[in-house]
Amino acid sequence: MSVNIYIRDAVKRYGKTTVIEGLTLTIQGGEFFTLLGPSGCGKTTLLRMIAGFNSIEGGDFYFNDTRINDLDPAKRNIGMVFQNYAIFPHMSVRRNVEFGLRNRPKEKRLEKQALHQQADKFLKLMQIDQLADRMPAQLSGGQQQRVALARALCIEPDVLLMDEPLSNLDAKLRVEMRTAIKEIQNSVGITTVYVTHDQEEAMAVSDRIAVMNGGVIQHVGTPKSIYQRPANIFVATFIGRSNILNGEMHVENGRAFVSLPTGYRAEFDRVAPLHMKAQPVLLSARPEELLVETGPGEGMKAVIDSCVFLGLNTHYFVHLLSGEKLEIIQESRIDSIIQPGTEVRLRLNTEKANLFSQDGSRNLLTGVENDLAKEVG
Repeated sequence: MSVNIYIRDAVKRYGKTTVIEGLTLTIQGGEFFTLLGPSGCGKTTLLRMIAGFNSIEGGDFYFNDTRINDLDPAKRNIGMVFQNYAIFPHMSVRRNVEFGLRNRPKEKRLEKQALHQQADKFLKLMQIDQLADRMPAQLSGGQQQRVALARALCIEPDVLLMDEPLSNLDAKLRVEMRTAIKEIQNSVGITTVYVTHDQEEAMAVSDRIAVMNGGVIQHVGTPKSIYQRPANIFVATFIGRSNILNGEMHVENGRAFVSLPTGYRAEFDRVAPLHMKAQPVLLSARPEELLVETGPGEGMKAVIDSCVFLGLNTHYFVHLLSGEKLEIIQESRIDSIIQPGTEVRLRLNTEKANLFSQDGSRNLLTGVENDLAKEVG
């Protein structure tokens, strides 16, 4: 049975400094759940509270119906994968993978043959069975990480916790390993909590993501919902890239229009009824949500400052005639690249762009799916 993790009103303090205050979260059984945020946001602190490595100053943590606040880490039946692998250099790959099984209480220890069979199962799953007799010094970083993951899974834990497990690998290997980790998690079906500061990594592996900042969860949702309809301006600018422009919203005959300093005016037909009123707003447009066009017509006037051809896409860096600098990503043209110095027009995809309150604290559009509201509501 998959384990649900319930966190209610969690508090973590270091001396007089409160790092996490009143955090509430549910992680569903069998899902791949990622805690994502910048350095110092509290994501690793929360993971270590789940593991039992950090004290809990307030609130309750449950694995299903079992309150684990005062439960010894060894009795929580968790598997842990660390940033620095933490495999034992004096043990072979097989002995590393078998370590958790060999150190169980005597009454739970497997017979020798069953122990070897269990280790073989996860050595093969991680595709390192041919390395079983090697020592860690003979392994690459990716192979060592596979050993660490096999060791964590071999004890068949209720919960798998992973703290920045790919940050020490090179870019190509990170992509390969995140694919492997996701495939293995799917096949095993274990509740997994993953910590990273890498937005692309989080998007690639997660069923759901909690974006954290300053010890506070900002948005909980699927990668798609968080990317397309971020709850606030922090999430919009942390997940992917966004161009932010100041604007003024006006309502005419029940329709919402946003005017920008450039004189450009666009209609937004997805503004939530609660927010349909004249007010200053922040417009957030991701680089792919702006279209560059040459020649006469409607749009924001801009000038190309520089461009970078990256095969499938070309990145344009432009400035508006009102002074704002923007980044735009376009599918590469078959004829030519628009050269620096060219005056262009920018049109906005209002289906995909987002509008936020002037202080950036809330998205004004419909379709914002934030599971956090269900937790604290």
